[in-house]
Amino acid sequence: MKIRDMVAPNPGPFTLSGTRTYLIDDFAVIDPGPAIDSHIEAIREAMPKLKKVFITHRHADHAPAALPLKSLTNAQIVAPAGGLEVIATPGHTSEHVCYLTPDRDLFTGDTILGEGTTAIFPPDGNMSDYIRSLEKLRQRNPRRIFPGHGPTRDDAIALIDEYIAHRMQREQQVIDALRAGAHTIPEMRRRIYRELDERLYGAAEVQIYAHLIKLQDEGRVDARDGAYYVSPRA
Repeated sequence: MKIRDMVAPNPGPFTLSGTRTYLIDDFAVIDPGPAIDSHIEAIREAMPKLKKVFITHRHADHAPAALPLKSLTNAQIVAPAGGLEVIATPGHTSEHVCYLTPDRDLFTGDTILGEGTTAIFPPDGNMSDYIRSLEKLRQRNPRRIFPGHGPTRDDAIALIDEYIAHRMQREQQVIDALRAGAHTIPEMRRRIYRELDERLYGAAEVQIYAHLIKLQDEGRVDARDGAYYVSPRA
């Protein structure tokens, strides 16, 4: 299976260098990306025999080009086929999926990035689901990771382990902050993210909130009047 890629011209703090669109042999595209005319035309020119379009999730940096491509090429937006295994990976979004080839190449969308970490935004994003999805992907023993953003990674298992360890470390930091007397999300953010660019304060606080939801669901944290406490049952 021949894999090529092109990067959409949508760089940013969350998209990194831009969304990576993957061209599979001469018939399929994974994550066509944003509805930017130049990107859509580049895909069309590179894939004159395009027949199928696969999407990992519905976010605006991954999916909108699917409909213009369908209109221009008569390609189908379809369920996985042609040797691609679909793996349900909720967490970043509730409907997120990844694709695995017979050669154990894994297309991860936003579940795993080539650099940095993935953001979880409740309520559609769910930290418990996300960690379970990472564990599920590890069990598939992928060889390489082709992420939605950032470079291809040849260290698939090590990267998944790094992602799981990062989330477990962040969870412990939340618990440690609570035990140290930081009971609101801004207080926890100041303790956990000590040197963070203030433009990212909001995103950091949402990540803390996502961890708190998981900890509450597990009975390890209680919430009262907008503040959080380690549960006496924990």
